[in-house]
Amino acid sequence: MSETEEDLLMDEKREQSVFVRVEGMFCGHCLETVSAALKKLPGVSRVDISRNVAEIRSAEELEKDDIIRVIREAGYETDEEKIGRKRRQVLQKVKWYEILLIAGIIILLAFVINRIFGYNVFNAIPAVDSTASYGMLFLTGLLTSIHCVGMCGAIGIYASSEDSSVRSLSRPVLYNSGRVISYTLTGGVVGLVGSVLSVSAAVRGAIIIAAGLFMLVMALSMMGLIDLRLPHFLNTGGIRRRSGALVLGLLNGFMPCGPLQAMQLYALSTGSFLSGAFAMLLFALGTVPLMFAYGALINLTRGKARALIGKIASVLILILALSMLYRGLLGLGVDVASVIPQEYGDYTASVIEDGVQTVSLELDFDSFGDVIVQKGIPVRVVIHADEGKITGCNNEVVSADFDFDVRIRPGDNIIEFTPAEEGEYTYTCWMNMIRNRIRVIDDIDYFGTGG
Repeated sequence: MSETEEDLLMDEKREQSVFVRVEGMFCGHCLETVSAALKKLPGVSRVDISRNVAEIRSAEELEKDDIIRVIREAGYETDEEKIGRKRRQVLQKVKWYEILLIAGIIILLAFVINRIFGYNVFNAIPAVDSTASYGMLFLTGLLTSIHCVGMCGAIGIYASSEDSSVRSLSRPVLYNSGRVISYTLTGGVVGLVGSVLSVSAAVRGAIIIAAGLFMLVMALSMMGLIDLRLPHFLNTGGIRRRSGALVLGLLNGFMPCGPLQAMQLYALSTGSFLSGAFAMLLFALGTVPLMFAYGALINLTRGKARALIGKIASVLILILALSMLYRGLLGLGVDVASVIPQEYGDYTASVIEDGVQTVSLELDFDSFGDVIVQKGIPVRVVIHADEGKITGCNNEVVSADFDFDVRIRPGDNIIEFTPAEEGEYTYTCWMNMIRNRIRVIDDIDYFGTGG
């Protein structure tokens, strides 16, 4: 061994490791920024970051106050309790009470909004037809941007996240520019070819599951439980890779998104490339203010505020990820909730007359109604829809089990099928966001007696 190699080996032996948990990191560039800041400390030779924990290799004794100072100056957050000599001392421990508290607040807010407005705001997708004005198209985008934040928020966070010391809005601008370009071009193509860009329920379900898995990984990464490593061409870290935000925005235009596909149907009705593209451009511009503000909020906050937003966002993304995975499974014909025992007091039972059993239901913003029918007898489900209750989400009802797909229009809407086997079946809106059940039993009269 040469003298130089021996010196290097001795230096490594003299070096000590200090582990620091850093909060507020959302992307690859965040890791690079924190690493660069820590390397400025005296004697530091290497910094490795995994699961939001930085391992600092240094030949000199590092003061905790100095570590905290440089991390906070970089725009992130830590404290003395998050610094230790062993990784396991500082690894993120799941604080279930925090997660449950944040989740409870989010669910409570959703409940209050539901009670005030009478429907689930994430399902509040206006039904757009060929008579809609250009102003209404922009307003539709504005109103449905809440849905966009919910369904694409994780992608937006990753695409928009910037080194907090830079405080640049370039990434949110690039990401939203990509979305606008993609929406506009797909609208033009739809208007030109005269057919909507659609896929089968199974393929749509698979895409939704893939998006849900990405959101799940994103949430767990933000919580410091796993590492998120995207393919290099989608990595938004580094000055030269800012184009990754634009790429993610362009890909966002091909998500199986309810408002987007509803607008594609409108573009179809124009029969023109220019008209279809212009309609989708207006809609896309309507979604920009909230989506841009969402990305900018993440980008412009620092320190404790950024860490708090990260905690709230991680729980929200986790909830939405589980919701998307459930929706995707429904699209594949799998209802995992069917194993949960059900009380049938709120189900509407069919009435048999002249060899046909009829069920009458009233359309609601987030429900078609649960029904109980008898096997072996033709079923006629009548869903009455008031025009004010029809949205871009509940305007189509589908069932893979009974092979029906019915557009909902004002008035009475008829669904007909004949159940052959007893069991619990699911029918949904075309987006799999509204789910109801059809219970098939052997004798409807037995159910009527409370059996």
